[in-house]
Amino acid sequence: MMSILRTKVIYSAVAASLLAGGCTTYQAPEGGYRIDNQNSVSPTLNTVRVIDGSLARYKNRQYEVRSVLDVERVNLSRSATGFPQISVEFRNKAEFDIPLEVRASWYDAAGRPVDAAASWSRVFAQPMSMALFTQTSSNAAASQYYVEVRAAQ
Repeated sequence: MMSILRTKVIYSAVAASLLAGGCTTYQAPEGGYRIDNQNSVSPTLNTVRVIDGSLARYKNRQYEVRSVLDVERVNLSRSATGFPQISVEFRNKAEFDIPLEVRASWYDAAGRPVDAAASWSRVFAQPMSMALFTQTSSNAAASQYYVEVRAAQ
């Protein structure tokens, strides 16, 4: 009788832990190169990449893109304190609001990471208008960047 009770308690504990584990969702760590399932591929530095298919997707051919969002201008400069600063202007071509999440990673002249990937920053693009993302590196040795853009989650 005691072994049956002990078995029920063990099964109940295992079931509870499985249920608790099933309720949490796994999220990959924020660092690293890419979040679009291509972690073994290094990013092309000094580029802005739209990683969300709902914002831009290739149409029929590899180089023809159909998008609701364009990258209009990218400017790399120095802040008032001398640190590298990136400014990216986006154009919302849609007739509806687009909430975006944007982050930048910084690299030195040799292409080595000097700042961890920043957390996602929210940028709100009004219909048929421009939106601006700006970020400053915390490392003066940063000279190259990689910017990722996705729809806000």
